[in-house]
Amino acid sequence: MKRLSLILMCVAGIVLFAGCGNNSGNKSGKSNDNDGKVDIEKVAKNLEQKAFEGESYSKEAAEYYFKKNEGIKLSDLAPDYELNETSKYTYYGDERDVLANFKIADGGSYTKEQHENNVRRIYAITKKAADNGINVYGFEDKSDKDEAMAEKDLEQMIKDNAGTSIFGVEIYVGSYGWSFLKGGELHRCEIELLEKNDVKLGYSVKMYKGLQKSFDETMKDAEKALEDPEVQKQLQKALKDAEK
Repeated sequence: MKRLSLILMCVAGIVLFAGCGNNSGNKSGKSNDNDGKVDIEKVAKNLEQKAFEGESYSKEAAEYYFKKNEGIKLSDLAPDYELNETSKYTYYGDERDVLANFKIADGGSYTKEQHENNVRRIYAITKKAADNGINVYGFEDKSDKDEAMAEKDLEQMIKDNAGTSIFGVEIYVGSYGWSFLKGGELHRCEIELLEKNDVKLGYSVKMYKGLQKSFDETMKDAEKALEDPEVQKQLQKALKDAEK
């Protein structure tokens, strides 16, 4: 999803750029590929790597991008228990995607009740950060625009994801997600239960720019844009600039 979002951002930006009449791209209109097409995945990868000068897998990156992208402090998302931050992959941040894993320190215990309370707490944080003061379903959950922009009820979401018990064994995934408007765009918040060998270890919080249209509409727009020769020229220029 992160790479797809970045690719779509590149396409949208370059379509706009081309539409403004800027023709400063490659004069030949050709790329290094034999078919004359630009490797948009390579463009996205290079732009992604250049987005943050520090280490992407770091607490500093997560702090920076939660604040920059979402207007939210990393410390506000953190729990009240002692953390195990020994893994390189505890935190991550870039222009499109930011993640924090709040794993409890060795010897601690994390419960379903704690997890649901953390979901409620973070739901309130994104609701406060949202342009219109609500959390919505988003196009990841709904295809119809009115349904996607409707408020997603917190307690109903908790109820729908409550899990069940089979022969005394708890079946609880602990995954929750919703969207919220930030700067006029839909952003996505996803909370996952961290678990190993059926032992609950904490939770992760991931936020990124979500789908702005239904998935089908988004892919149609991207495919159409990539067919435009001018877009190919501007992508070629972006690729060269990113490699400098």
